[in-house]
Amino acid sequence: MRLSVSPRAVVATSIFVAGVSVLSPAAQASEWVNTTAVVDQANAQLSQFGVSIDRGAAEAFDAQANANIDAAIAPYETEIAQTAQTVQEQQQNSGQVVESTLQVVEQEVQKALPNYEVRTDIQSQVMAATPGEVLHRVPGSWFNAPAVPEESKHAEQDGQSLYGPGTPIYLNGNSMCTLAVTGTDADGRKIGITAGHCGKAGDSVRSADSFWVGDSGTVVYNAPNADYSVIEFGSNAQLTNSYNGITATAVGGGVNSGQEVCKSGVATGYTCGLVWSADQRMSLSQVCAGRGDSGAPLMADGRVVGLVSGGMIPDYNLQCSTPLQGPFFMPTMAVSMDTILSDLDSQALPGHGFQPTN
Repeated sequence: MRLSVSPRAVVATSIFVAGVSVLSPAAQASEWVNTTAVVDQANAQLSQFGVSIDRGAAEAFDAQANANIDAAIAPYETEIAQTAQTVQEQQQNSGQVVESTLQVVEQEVQKALPNYEVRTDIQSQVMAATPGEVLHRVPGSWFNAPAVPEESKHAEQDGQSLYGPGTPIYLNGNSMCTLAVTGTDADGRKIGITAGHCGKAGDSVRSADSFWVGDSGTVVYNAPNADYSVIEFGSNAQLTNSYNGITATAVGGGVNSGQEVCKSGVATGYTCGLVWSADQRMSLSQVCAGRGDSGAPLMADGRVVGLVSGGMIPDYNLQCSTPLQGPFFMPTMAVSMDTILSDLDSQALPGHGFQPTN
């Protein structure tokens, strides 16, 4: 699908951008997949340009996808209900617990990461298109989320949090986003860059992959005119240019319409899509992204060319939430990394003279 809309006209719609950090649970849709709504919303936005998209293909896709999901889950509905009832009964009958056992349970809970849930139920496997274990880390996303990488576990053993492109982070303890890139600035500070709407200056930062290490950074700048924030990391933070299989060989550079770009975020993992339009400040692409993916590195040929800002349409029900959607979800807006670095240098802000981690 290629829309005959000028780059500046498309980027003008960025005023409608919906941030995709995790701030509140997504509304539950009445259907598993509703890509027709994406087309309707897109047509509403694009009508000002005299452009419309045929919704017939989306209607057919929705009908087939929802029928397939219902058929896959139907044989297990009784089993699911019985399991839920058994769990409820066990909870009701668990009045007396041996003190030593309770202490063990408390220790295990202490070790568990927040928002880190491995599921094996049929519904999760079907929606994630993943047999076996499915990791859920973000409300509203059915994707099999990226697990904690070994390199992060090794750093945690030394009391350190490891940060690189695609690291999931908490800001101020209640907003979960993704880090775009790390490096050092001209003053020797350890720097990270993420989406601006994820937090504000002064907010604490900690890795969601090594949560129990504690806070290891602070937001030191929040851009007023662009959706990015600068993080200064502390002594208990290690920086890398390669994280969970994603390696940033360079930072900056433009992208063109029709070019493939990819991103790695905590909600939907590693996904790729084509660029619809781009200018010096932002790009619009069909890269899958959901809440929690805010700040994720947008990459082309190993370069971090931007960071995920949000969806073009302000409706979380239209975000990319399951692989079963295919390409039918609202396009993703990304802030240009060249614009971010230029802005930092022009104002001598924290992060000026940024050099990416090697």
